[in-house]
Amino acid sequence: DRIDELGGAVPAIEQGFQTREIGEAAYKHQQEVEAGDRVIVGVNRFVAEEPPIEGLLRVDRQAALSQAERLRRVRQERDEGQVIAALARLETVAGSSDNTVPAILECVESYCTLGEICQVLRNVFGQQEQIIAF
Repeated sequence: DRIDELGGAVPAIEQGFQTREIGEAAYKHQQEVEAGDRVIVGVNRFVAEEPPIEGLLRVDRQAALSQAERLRRVRQERDEGQVIAALARLETVAGSSDNTVPAILECVESYCTLGEICQVLRNVFGQQEQIIAF
């Protein structure tokens, strides 16, 4: 193992080993993409001929501000103890083999936000990073 040969992780960092390895791996990856040896869908293969569609979704600034105000009001008026309890129950259920739907419904009925519910699920299950390369 190269890091062991350099005297461990700290000396390897001090000598710039990891930085060089990352740089070399990034360079190799880019070379493979440009040569077509590594496929990145939409970048070097399966690229659309026509230009991307513009203006699919335009959210009116006033509508966004109005929604943010509604969210602020909901958070201010909800029972924070219920929110904390519902999110804790969801975390417990998500960590088991039980059905999460009843716990999610309890969260919704307690006025937990979608972001709060999703964060609990991310904390339990993690978040998958999708990289499509052939």
